[in-house]
Amino acid sequence: MSLTQGSSMVGKTAARFGVQKVPGRMATAKIQHDLTPNMLPKSQVPRSGRIDPVPPNVVFRAMEKAVFPLVRFYYPRSHQCEYGLRFDDWYYNQSNDRDVGTALSRIDDIDLQLRNFRGLRAAQLAIERTIAPPEERFEEIVDEVRYCQPWYHQVKREKAEEEAWENY
Repeated sequence: MSLTQGSSMVGKTAARFGVQKVPGRMATAKIQHDLTPNMLPKSQVPRSGRIDPVPPNVVFRAMEKAVFPLVRFYYPRSHQCEYGLRFDDWYYNQSNDRDVGTALSRIDDIDLQLRNFRGLRAAQLAIERTIAPPEERFEEIVDEVRYCQPWYHQVKREKAEEEAWENY
C-alpha cells in the first residue's frame, strides 16, 4: 500500500511541509527548517533567513546503508506490520524514551489521532490473535513516510543545545 497516494494517508505534517525522498531509504517529512532562525541569536542568522539542515556524518550514513536492507527484509514479516502499525509507531515508543512524548506533542493532531488509532487497533488485533487485512498494512518500507523522526530529532537537538548552555 503506497502512502504517498493521498495526503489523508500521509498526514498533515507531510502534506504541509513536503516529503524528502532519498532513493533506497525511507522518506522523511520536512519540518520547520525556515523557523529555526528564531532559535538562534540574530548575529548567527544568515541574510537569507534560512538555515539548511546539517547532513548526518559519514559513520551514520554507512551504518544506515548497512542496516536498511535488513530492516527492509524484516519489517514486512514483523508482527508490527501484521497489526497495521507504521514504522514510527513502534520505533518511537513513549514508554522507552521521554523525548518521544515531547515530539508527539508537536506533530499535527490528525497524525497523532491516526497513530493512536493504529495503536489501539493493534492492541485489539493482538488480543483477538488476528492480523490486519492486507490492504491496511504498511508493507513497503521505501514508501513509508517517517512522520515522527523529524520532530524527535528536533527535540534531541534542543536538549543538546539546552545542555550546552547549562554547561557553558
